[in-house]
Amino acid sequence: MLMRALLLLYLTAAAPAEDRIGDAWNDERNPIRQLFKGQRLDLWSLQPVQSPPLPGVGNTAWPRHEMDHFIFAALAKAGLTPAPEVGKRELARRLYFDLTGLPPSPEQVEAFCRDAAPDASGRLADALLASREFGEHWARWWLDAVRYSDSNGYDWDEFRPQAWRFRDYIVRSLNADKPLDRLIQEHLAGDEMVSGPPQDATQQDCLIATGYLRIGPWDNSSKLFNEEHKTRAAWMADLTETTASAFMGLTMSCCRCHDHKTEPFAQTDHYRFRAFFEDLKFADEMPLDLAADQKVIEAHNASVEARAGRHDEAARAILTAAKKKYRDKKDDELRKLLGSAQRKTLKTAEKEAANVRKERRKFTAGMLATSGESSGKSRVLSGGDADTPKEEVEAGIPAIFNPGALAISRSVAGHGRRSALAGWIVSGHNPLTARVMVNRIWQQCFGRGIVTTPGDFGFSGVRPSHSELLDHVATLLVRDSWSLKKTIRRMVTSSAYQQAAYISEESRRTRAESIDSANTLLWRMNPRRLTAEQLRDAMLSVAGTLRSSEGGPPRWPALPDEVLAANPAFYDDNETKTKGWYPDKPEDLTVRSLYLIQKRTVRVPFMETFDLPDNFVSCTRRGISTVPSQAVTLLNNPFSIQCARDFAARVEKTAGSDPAARVTAAWQLALNRNPTPQEMETGQKLTAAASLAVLCRAVLNLNEFIYLD
Repeated sequence: MLMRALLLLYLTAAAPAEDRIGDAWNDERNPIRQLFKGQRLDLWSLQPVQSPPLPGVGNTAWPRHEMDHFIFAALAKAGLTPAPEVGKRELARRLYFDLTGLPPSPEQVEAFCRDAAPDASGRLADALLASREFGEHWARWWLDAVRYSDSNGYDWDEFRPQAWRFRDYIVRSLNADKPLDRLIQEHLAGDEMVSGPPQDATQQDCLIATGYLRIGPWDNSSKLFNEEHKTRAAWMADLTETTASAFMGLTMSCCRCHDHKTEPFAQTDHYRFRAFFEDLKFADEMPLDLAADQKVIEAHNASVEARAGRHDEAARAILTAAKKKYRDKKDDELRKLLGSAQRKTLKTAEKEAANVRKERRKFTAGMLATSGESSGKSRVLSGGDADTPKEEVEAGIPAIFNPGALAISRSVAGHGRRSALAGWIVSGHNPLTARVMVNRIWQQCFGRGIVTTPGDFGFSGVRPSHSELLDHVATLLVRDSWSLKKTIRRMVTSSAYQQAAYISEESRRTRAESIDSANTLLWRMNPRRLTAEQLRDAMLSVAGTLRSSEGGPPRWPALPDEVLAANPAFYDDNETKTKGWYPDKPEDLTVRSLYLIQKRTVRVPFMETFDLPDNFVSCTRRGISTVPSQAVTLLNNPFSIQCARDFAARVEKTAGSDPAARVTAAWQLALNRNPTPQEMETGQKLTAAASLAVLCRAVLNLNEFIYLD
């Protein structure tokens, strides 16, 4: 309600109604309308979200949900029909990987296959959505978009010891099904939602959420060259462009230096948007402990200081007495003039004071941001150059919607500007955010978004393949109070999602491919390669070594010598140990890939080979490559070899010494099916000629293990 009130205040304040300039569609005085001479106003994503009627379908038995009507109608218009329903084994694997990022066990697949109830897939989806593994998997989607990293980037790329709190906050939030609009508000203005020390875990998370404002790249070396102003300008630009891209699908980076080349945004729009963040400052000294705990810590530390103070007084008394005798001497000189007994007493008193102070309790620290002093304005930079500032502009949303200045409310902590921005971003007056969120959820479930350029909803991006479907689901998202889990459930229990990835009937498949070779209309499910995290986690899971983790500081895998030698920062470490690389014990590394260190300049080679994205900027769609190095890695990487050995040990424990039972166990554990007669024969021959570990290594290299149907 507070955000809505701020938005209403913003939209109605600042000038008399007859003097306010309206949006570009309805007011000829709007600067964007004048700048582009009335063009660029028909961009589909800037039009209000509609609630389209359901199209009629000829096959009323096929749709399970309303969204299926839109898919079926588009297929029928093109003369296509949906693929057959996928088998239950394949559907189980699809649901487990898509909802938790992990493979199912043979027992879990068998239980699902035996469940003949019509709502079996819905109940399985509910169970997976309620699991901790759900948040750990889906957090990666969100962290990609907000460019999460455990390090600063640039030449030094220092480690950020507290960044992990933001990562764990995302996992908690998604598992709790925190409404996505609330999540965005906390990212942008969590500190403005809390007045004073946090009173509960909810307020604590609001402060941790401001890690979003800090998690981008930061060049600590700039102070050596008196270029702190450039680093701050880069921080402001990063926040402007990441917020626009991640939450609204806008390419605001393109108008940092000049009026946008393709979209209805002026250069001033970049700096008006940027002005929302100009008041920010680092707030790492702000305690995250709850208010009651802070009082306990303060009382404890006061008691410690009182005890230490008594030893300080004893030390001061000795120096004071000496000073009366040697008036012109400084403390370090006085120490040399003391007698041996006095020196010993002084040293003992100082040592005792230091020992007592070791009992001080530290407040819980985080990587936080909050409001500082600011006029709420930003300067337009000529060509984006921090050294050539031009005119001032006030904080405001893109002028195509409203060119007026921001009205500030003092009813929240801080200046309230970022709260007002967050309120507008998730409001019904902004047609972008709900569409962007739905599109990216769809992308995670179906392998490709309705808009295949999820970070670009502009003229330069791709138009939606099913625009009415996108609006329909966006309407449902808002109606369902921005529930991520409800939206996902609706998608994965749809007939569209439960189609087979392959059509066995050749004539039907050939005809469909000739009409829609890219499967834009979704006449079948898209087969997908596992992500880097899914692949590594699946290998650990099948090997039986994957350990549960409650999060916390990241784990550091060992790096090859050639990678260590190629990074100069590793040889220029500092007292705080933030530039080097600090491998953990191998037994501590068998956790989910989410919890591995995420550095900006050095990525874990196995993960990088399988397209782990660059985290300098927002990534809303991962690239997928198929290159020889991937096959070489799966065969020869030390991680792959160790997983194969552990997998073999698990197979031996499960199946004993019987050769046929071992091959069956390997196929069941890795692929959730029995081997074919040919696979059985080949598997036994390979085991006899080489070893069980070699067979398990081969299974982990099968396309069927790496790709999801």
